[in-house]
Amino acid sequence: AASSNAAVTTSAIYDKMLHAFDPLITLIQAISYPIAMVVVLGGALFIMIGNKEKGFTMMQGAGLGYVLVQLTPLFLKILVEAMKAI
Repeated sequence: AASSNAAVTTSAIYDKMLHAFDPLITLIQAISYPIAMVVVLGGALFIMIGNKEKGFTMMQGAGLGYVLVQLTPLFLKILVEAMKAI
């Protein structure tokens, strides 16, 4: 019975931990799109003035960064599930 109580308590702690960062993650996800668009537009300007390599690098970085930010909740869930298994 004691180990069952400990398991329930640990599970509740991990659930609280998972949802504790929800407002921050939502905020970061919301501002990631405008920031990515500004960087993409900056990259387009670099391409227009003749610095293609830097322009495409900026655009590629913005796209990759945006995707990673949008996947943050998935990474957090995987991390919490891994911690539950320990």
